[in-house]
Amino acid sequence: MLVAQLLTELKRAITFRNLFVWITIIALLPLVTFGIKMHGYVFLKPLDVFYAMLDGFIPLLFPILVIVIYLISFSQEQKNHFILFTRPRIPLNIYILSKGLINGFLTGAVIFFMVFLSFLFALYIEPHLKLIDYSTMSTMYRGEGRVVTFSQVLSLGSFTYGVCYSLWVSINAIVYATLAFLLMLLIKSTFLALSAPFLFYHVFNFVTGVFGVPQFSPISTLFPFNIEQQPLWTVLLPFIFLLFVLCVLFFTAIRHQEDWMI
Repeated sequence: MLVAQLLTELKRAITFRNLFVWITIIALLPLVTFGIKMHGYVFLKPLDVFYAMLDGFIPLLFPILVIVIYLISFSQEQKNHFILFTRPRIPLNIYILSKGLINGFLTGAVIFFMVFLSFLFALYIEPHLKLIDYSTMSTMYRGEGRVVTFSQVLSLGSFTYGVCYSLWVSINAIVYATLAFLLMLLIKSTFLALSAPFLFYHVFNFVTGVFGVPQFSPISTLFPFNIEQQPLWTVLLPFIFLLFVLCVLFFTAIRHQEDWMI
């Protein structure tokens, strides 16, 4: 029953509006950033182009992007009380579980392809198009290009780096989207539930800046292009905290199914 419902939810999610949103996130936003930065910036190697494509407004919009991929559609079902009409046909817990899994799958897939396709474009497509004139300056970045967190993975190969980093960002996107999804079940205000990940993301960025530990900020652990390279363990601390909050919300939702906002 769950598999059939997952297929139904996936088909239902593929609408013109959603496809437009997904394509915009995957392709348009990185290409717009690339168009803005291709002139007037110094690039020493293709990886610098990749960093630039994901820098700027994409990190700032990240918690919004993970919400609009699927949860806006789910909020419309809540608003129209559509879920109540499905109860005679399918158990509520199966229905909600399928919604949560599709939310995580679509969010993770869209964010993964946004990062990974940007990586493929910067490293394998743009060098053939020759849109960027790479500088031979050796004074900037010690002539080696920018060295940022996750550059350690480059020792395993650039393609492995692209896959691993894309997975890291997509996993975090899944966590943020799932947090918002669970909050939508637990609190009455949809706006507050959808805003909570955004508020956490930017308030935590502010707090880490005030205390002088930007390496632990959500932006620097997801898009580490604004600070120098940090040990990989630094990116795990905010992630572990998010997982803890996620577990608390999950078990709270399980124990209070009768109070779900449906």
